[in-house]
Parts: sequence; C-alpha cells; structure tokens
Amino acid sequence: MRTTRLEAFSDGVFAIAATLLVLELRVPPDTTDLVGALLRLWPAYAAYLVSFLTIGIIWVNHHTLLEHCTRVDRRFLYLNLLLLIAVGIVPFPTALVDQYILSEHGATAALVVYGLGAVLIALAFTGIFLYATHDHRLVGDKAAARAIRAEGRLFPLGLGAYTLGIALAFVAPIASLVVYGLTALFYAFPRLPLPKR
Repeated sequence: MRTTRLEAFSDGVFAIAATLLVLELRVPPDTTDLVGALLRLWPAYAAYLVSFLTIGIIWVNHHTLLEHCTRVDRRFLYLNLLLLIAVGIVPFPTALVDQYILSEHGATAALVVYGLGAVLIALAFTGIFLYATHDHRLVGDKAAARAIRAEGRLFPLGLGAYTLGIALAFVAPIASLVVYGLTALFYAFPRLPLPKR
C-alpha cells in the first residue's frame, strides 16, 4: 500500500488538533487594564506554545519517517491510528492546564492528565517508528532502516522525561509544564536523516 492516503489523513488530524489549540486563547472580558488582563492569561499562552510545539515536532518526525517508507501495511495503519488518537486529544489537556495550572486544587490533576497524554503520544510514535524500521519492513533497504533506527534511538528517552513531568506535577505544576515543553524540544533534536533522492 502506498503512503499517500495515510499522509493526507494524518496531516489533516495534525492540522485540526493544532488549530483547535488556539480556541483556548480568549479575549479578556471588558477591563480598564487590558495589558494586565493579557498578562494574567499567561497560562493559556504557555499551554498553547507547549502543545503546538509538541504537535508540530511530532508532525515533522512523522513526515520524515514516512518519507523513508516505500509502503505501509495494515498493521502500520492501525499503529498510526493510535498515534492520531493521542494527538487528537491534545487540545483537551491543554485546556485543563490553561484553566487549572494556577489552581491550588486542580493544577496537579491537570498536569498529570497532560503528561499521560504525552506518554500516549510517545508510546504510539515509538511503536510506529520501531515497526516501520524493524528488518526494513517498510523502509526500502536494510542499510537505510539501520541508519534511521540509529538516529531515532533516543526517541524512547522522552518517556522518562514525561514521567518526570508527571511526578513534578505533584510538587511543582509549573515546573512540570516546563519539563513537557523541554521534552517537546528534545524530540526536535534526534533528527531522522532525510531520505536520499
């Protein structure tokens, strides 16, 4: 099976999830101190930025992986659906973080839910990555599959970082969000090689 329909569907889900994030950026109610009101919305900006980076960097790595795949099979399609399910829920924990990060009682739960969503994404992406590159199952040749797997060998470390973020949610919710943001940036650096044309 060719990758084109999978790419088109995946791109649509990534785009919709990223677009829904902006709905959390609301205009403050009528006020005489607009600057102060905008500054008080920093949790919405922070949650939006971390979530958009997460979705965007996943999209880049997903796109790069699919560039190496000469075909996809039914199992890969289902694994990809699991990734898209996890990406599709990102706006929900983002809204929780926006609303509850400064709350004395809800911040921990909001950041734990956010972290669990991130863990799901990391597990799903690791699954499609390992499946595609195992014994050059979907990648054109063995040498390319080995090179891709070597370059992506650090991807599973993000799971540990997300676990740390979940643990931090119980003692320092803002630090937890920072860890999630840094983990998204971490995934930007173990770059998969671009395919040779």
